[in-house]
Amino acid sequence: MRFLRGLCRVLFALTFIVSGVLKLIDPVGTGLIMKEYLDFMHLGFLEQASVALGIALSTLEFTIGICVLSGLRIRIVAWIALILTALFTLLTLYLLLYNPISDCGCFGEAIHLTNTQTFLKNVVLLVLAILIFLGRKRATIVATPLLERSFIGLFVLLALSVAVRAAATIPQVDFTAYSVGTSLDDLAQENQARFETTFIYTKDGHTEEFTLDNLPDESWTYLDSKTVQVGGSTKMAQVDFTLEQMQGPVLAVTVYSPDALKPEQQARIDRFCQAARQLGHEPVIYGPTEDYVTADRKSLMTLNRSNGGAVYFHDGMIVAKWANLELDEADLSGVLAEDPDVLVLRNRIREQVYFSILIGGALVLLVLSRVLCKLLVRNKRR
Repeated sequence: MRFLRGLCRVLFALTFIVSGVLKLIDPVGTGLIMKEYLDFMHLGFLEQASVALGIALSTLEFTIGICVLSGLRIRIVAWIALILTALFTLLTLYLLLYNPISDCGCFGEAIHLTNTQTFLKNVVLLVLAILIFLGRKRATIVATPLLERSFIGLFVLLALSVAVRAAATIPQVDFTAYSVGTSLDDLAQENQARFETTFIYTKDGHTEEFTLDNLPDESWTYLDSKTVQVGGSTKMAQVDFTLEQMQGPVLAVTVYSPDALKPEQQARIDRFCQAARQLGHEPVIYGPTEDYVTADRKSLMTLNRSNGGAVYFHDGMIVAKWANLELDEADLSGVLAEDPDVLVLRNRIREQVYFSILIGGALVLLVLSRVLCKLLVRNKRR
């Protein structure tokens, strides 16, 4: 039974930790999902706070996962985990029944689940939360309440520091459709809708479906045909930037909220464009209004999470991205002179190192907190 309780805690905690981290590293994307939830719950007046609400919820998920895994304030956290999971389960049941949102956004852009999968996941988590709740009184007290709160505060600060930095710049690990290394040609082919037509024939009271390559002989009588989508998307998912626009080296500036641009942000864009022109490249400025090369707002936010950021394309492949805050530091001459494949490889290594440090740092802090708590409790008993 002790092993079962431990397994429940580990599975529940890891799910919450992974879910929290994947949303914390992309707070703008999490804000988009929060906006969809707010809209269907008729809370659109909170739209301006969608990013902040997303960060708060992601931090709560991450912290609950850490506390359940380490045992910090477990008797109180078990209540919070049970209530939150129950609310998530009810919400996803509503999504399953009425489908106001097609993707719950539970794991950010990294993992996409259908509403059915999301509901089933939350049912499993609810069962785990109930078992954790029922066993909360048998859990060992890790340390004094003050010390436990102190370590919880450290984990909250870690989560907030990751989210705030990503909100001010761009995600250090990009799981969007427009990540560095993505080819627009491959993306378009991947998302292009594919259909299959089947033909319905009858013979001697028996009805059967045939494909175009496997039609029956003349003894069968044709009844009907039907065409179904077997892959891709009829919306050409987020592919708003054609290959014709992106041939050769192209520097694109993305402004998805022109009214929200501050004077210093516009000044950075102007300096970036001037530097590009001096190198013989005319930047293309995309935006949702007629003042720019028009593109869909959500696609622009997917391409670059930073309002007024920039993207470097080479023959239709995304090679580099900059947040608006980083435009002054962009070494355009060095980037344009570098091999695009080398830049992509370098970016992927940087993403892997960052993610490893983030997860490794959290685990090291978790182990240190557990060891330190045990040492202090042992010394106190002496």
